[in-house]
Amino acid sequence: MTVGITSVVAVLVSWPVSAMAAGSGEEPCRINADAVVIRQGPSKNAGKAGIGYRDQQCRFHGYTRDVVWAHITMKGSGVDGRVDRGLISTAKEELAPTGP
Repeated sequence: MTVGITSVVAVLVSWPVSAMAAGSGEEPCRINADAVVIRQGPSKNAGKAGIGYRDQQCRFHGYTRDVVWAHITMKGSGVDGRVDRGLISTAKEELAPTGP
């Protein structure tokens, strides 16, 4: 069975946004530095999208291919952007054992 690209695009466009978000692998995160500049892109030279502060909650969407930058959305303000991966903690990291 052959499916054309037009058919696939039509299905994706008509899909409810909530159905796509549910399978996106997002997870809770929090800022673990006093203040974090949230960048518009994965670069120290990218424009500033906003600022996050210690213990503020966010949603983690994934890392860049080189695993240097994390894509997050701040809860409450909705600011969306990239931060250095070391400046956030995800739920999985918090649950990981830290000792022997």
